[in-house]
Amino acid sequence: MLKYTVTDNNGRETELDNVLTAVLDSDIDVPADSLTVTVLFDSAIRSKAEGIRAYMGDRLLFRGKLDSVMTIKTASGVLLKLSARSPAAALLDNEAEPVTYSNPTAVLIERKHLSPFGITLADGDGIPLYDRLKIEKGMSHWQVARSFCRSRYGSELRVTGDGRAFFKGVPAGETSVFSDFGGDVVYYNIRENIRRHRLISEIKLKFSQANTYSSSLKNTNPEASGVTRVRYLNAAADHTTLVTADKMLQNSNRESYVLSLWCRGCHTERLGSAAKVDDSVLGTVGGLTVRGVKYISDRQGERSIITLKKERYDVADELHNEKFNDIA
Repeated sequence: MLKYTVTDNNGRETELDNVLTAVLDSDIDVPADSLTVTVLFDSAIRSKAEGIRAYMGDRLLFRGKLDSVMTIKTASGVLLKLSARSPAAALLDNEAEPVTYSNPTAVLIERKHLSPFGITLADGDGIPLYDRLKIEKGMSHWQVARSFCRSRYGSELRVTGDGRAFFKGVPAGETSVFSDFGGDVVYYNIRENIRRHRLISEIKLKFSQANTYSSSLKNTNPEASGVTRVRYLNAAADHTTLVTADKMLQNSNRESYVLSLWCRGCHTERLGSAAKVDDSVLGTVGGLTVRGVKYISDRQGERSIITLKKERYDVADELHNEKFNDIA
């Protein structure tokens, strides 16, 4: 069971002992984690609470400033609903000063764009980006840090719920094994969604403004066979390369296959890890990554809804799909 505390306007932290429901939501594709708790009405919390935290034992899982404090009065009683986002929210909500950096380093980005909001750098190095990084008017601090990560490391920025920034991507950790009969984590419900409409079959490109879209990059994912869903990309435009087209195909493959698992307990630490599922009906499905974890605590107990998406396709998975189609 997680422990929750509120921080008041004097910086004093007090444990909540009357939590009725809690939802902690983490998703790699969403910059800020979110936490919503419902408690019995408390006038001091309503008027003085500014932040909320969640702990697993002594380990901090989430901290954030309250976005809303809602009072709910019904015939059965009065409740407070507290909602907050993790420190990454401040990077989204605040504009960065327009400026151009020459050969910026991760340390510079941390000092200028993370530290003012209480976020610390968990990885990175002192090797600069040997290029200019231009901050346009209207860019948020999140966009600045994300742009640096993409240019310097070729990765996506991730800020954890406790306020640590990973410039080189989410730490993968060990492979998580999920099963309905054993493994690292046992689930009691599973939902497979093969979303062929998300697949892109081909991207047509042009590399010069004077030329037509005569080049093509086709999706080699066997699941895209028979799918016709074409996109056009002007590779001659600024900040657009062949890598962009490849990422478009990768993203379409990732979004085309989703497994959702319902497990007992809290499993937020699995976010970003490589994963494999051993199921008594679907068989073995590999090449997965934990893209989202939603933890729920209420009268029914504790549970996590874990979202897995494909990161690669191989022969074993092709055989799995044939087996599943035969069963269906």
